[in-house]
Amino acid sequence: MNMIWLSRIRDLAFFGMVAVLFTHAPFLSAQHLTAAADIYLGSGVKTGEMTDRAAIVLVRLTTTAGQDAQGLIPGRVGQARLVYGTDPALREFRTTDWGTAQPEADHSIQFKLDDLVSKCRHYYRVEYRASKTEDSKPSEVFSFVTAPAADDRAAVKFHLTTCQDIRGDAVYKPMAEQHPDFCISAGDNVYYDGQGLARNVPQAWQAYQKMFGLPAMKVYYQNIGGYFMKDDHDYRFNDADPYMKGKWLSATSESIAPGAKFTETNGNRRLDSAWLSHEEGIRVFKQVFPMGEKTHRTVRWGKGIQIWMLENRDFRTSNDLPDGPEKTIWGREQKEWLLETLRASDADYRIIISPNPIIGPDRASKGDNHANRKGFWHEGQAFLDSLRDMQTDNVILMCGDRHWQYHSIDNRNIHEFSCGPTCDEHTQAVPPLYDGVEQPYSATRGGFMGVLYQPNDCSITFNFYSVTGELLYQKIFKK
Repeated sequence: MNMIWLSRIRDLAFFGMVAVLFTHAPFLSAQHLTAAADIYLGSGVKTGEMTDRAAIVLVRLTTTAGQDAQGLIPGRVGQARLVYGTDPALREFRTTDWGTAQPEADHSIQFKLDDLVSKCRHYYRVEYRASKTEDSKPSEVFSFVTAPAADDRAAVKFHLTTCQDIRGDAVYKPMAEQHPDFCISAGDNVYYDGQGLARNVPQAWQAYQKMFGLPAMKVYYQNIGGYFMKDDHDYRFNDADPYMKGKWLSATSESIAPGAKFTETNGNRRLDSAWLSHEEGIRVFKQVFPMGEKTHRTVRWGKGIQIWMLENRDFRTSNDLPDGPEKTIWGREQKEWLLETLRASDADYRIIISPNPIIGPDRASKGDNHANRKGFWHEGQAFLDSLRDMQTDNVILMCGDRHWQYHSIDNRNIHEFSCGPTCDEHTQAVPPLYDGVEQPYSATRGGFMGVLYQPNDCSITFNFYSVTGELLYQKIFKK
């Protein structure tokens, strides 16, 4: 039998098992997850940073099989290793070394897998134990897909999400039914200054337990790899830059979160400084997700598409700096890397994903992104000019952060797609258009985006979906 068709049959059979999980097992059972008296994979598993030959798998050892009444999944010390291969039954397999879960990393272990097969579903199970002197038991089998090689023009399907909300986990059920190759979460994975209420590192870890421990999200990521990006709310707090000492609040503010620590005053404002530092925000993000050294990166998914994922918090200058050539979100090194790799790419489509909008429009009150006239407007417009000067029509922008869906086109004929939040309760009104920007689609809707590249006609389709998976808008590009 043709190997491609055999792979498709295996995938369909495997995703059929996932559908059964959604229907019959809202929470993973202790029978599948327990390896000793009180050791579990209560946070599920995540695969990330897939290339055509490599991937990273994150495992977290816990004391419970799922969330407790507060949504928490306490971690615990122990050991784990992976058994992995391309056979769904793992009759032929490779094994990693044992890794140890330590408290300083929230009891997570990251396994870097190399020498994988391109364009292939890989299967793995976790063997885990309380200590090296105790017996281990296996988890159920999980999976992920590797990218096609750079010269292989193959079909690719992926999702884009942002602005996660505990009320929005149901969106992952229709998302899972679409069987994407991977998902990109474009920032605001949790809200430290919102639902997560995280003022220190342990509380930040707990914010991810509350969000990514939700049953539908755990099931989704069991068999779908991810690339995770951060923005302000999963870094420090709203609109944060590296230099802020905290959040300034008015003396009469009614939105003061528990645990506030006021250390300075300025007129009728007080500085709440009890938030994560710049360094802590960076460190936590790399602990809770399967992540390489750099959070700005590019990945090739065959001849069809190359994707750039940008870092918008770590390298920025102060938000308060007057706008101009010296004010930057990306920093000199990232900006040079972005332009150099864009020019070098021979992919059919080059997709740039930013945690924040570049074209917009955005709300007039905002000032921390490229689409804000009072923010980093100069850098954003200079970058759009650079794209125009490349004289290419295959660069497409996508973004997170904004709480509405839109497709915008600026007067340089550059397209930008914003996926919107994961639930309708987290939406905001669509702002007025800027001069020089048209908007074929905008909606105060929650949901997700799906992108599909088809090799037969070298087309790429951008789909907006509602929280229930209803198709709301579609844009198709053809070479």
